[in-house]
Formats: sequence, C-alpha cells, structure tokens
Amino acid sequence: MDNYQVNIIDDIAVVKVDIASATLRDAQSLWDKMESDSLFDRQKIVIDLTFCTFVDSTFIGMIVKVFKKVSEKNNQMKLVFPQITDLESFRVIGIVRILECFSSVQDAIDSFNPESTVQKINIDQQSPFTSI
Repeated sequence: MDNYQVNIIDDIAVVKVDIASATLRDAQSLWDKMESDSLFDRQKIVIDLTFCTFVDSTFIGMIVKVFKKVSEKNNQMKLVFPQITDLESFRVIGIVRILECFSSVQDAIDSFNPESTVQKINIDQQSPFTSI
C-alpha cells in the first residue's frame, strides 16, 4: 500500500497513485487503501494518476468500482490523469462520462467549488485531450 499516499487538503482527500504503470496487480491495493483509511466516508475525493503513464483496463475498472462505492454514499469523486499515454481504455470505458476528469490536482480541487470555471478533460476521437 506504499504506492498510495493520502493528503487531506481542506476537506478533500487526495489519493496519489504513485505507480508508473497501474495494472491488475495494483487494483485491489487501491480498494484496500480506500477501505483501510476510511476514505469511502470522505465527502470529497480526488484520485491522482499524475505519476502514471499507463493504466490498464483492470485498474480503470477498479476506479469505476471505487466511484460506485463513493456515489452510493452520496459523496463526490474526481480523477486526475495528465500524462496517460494510452487513452484507449479510458475512451472505451467512457471514463469522462462517468467521472469529472482534470489535468491537475489543483484543477480537481478547485472544481469542487460550484462557481469554478476549471476546464475538464474530454477525450474524443480527434484529439487525445480537449477541453470542454
């Protein structure tokens, strides 16, 4: 579980995934970290994939599972992934339709403010990253 650092910024839990390539072998440990640190009880959560350059479909599936658990408690979750090089799994799963995604942790934190004008990440067929 050393691959996950949790920082509380204001009332937001930021979970930094400190793995260059997040795959099947890392997926369960994300869930375990969320449970062991009682993060499912936090009202605002950011999963930070800034350090990751690759995330496989199993790990993305775990992010979706975490999101469902967070949503069941009527809590909010945002995702940060500025440098993922293979976006096909994100595109297939439609992660940007499920979660609000941002290119920086600060943007994700700022987005919790209802008056925020922070740009979300949108993955489309023409360009890997476009702002909406």
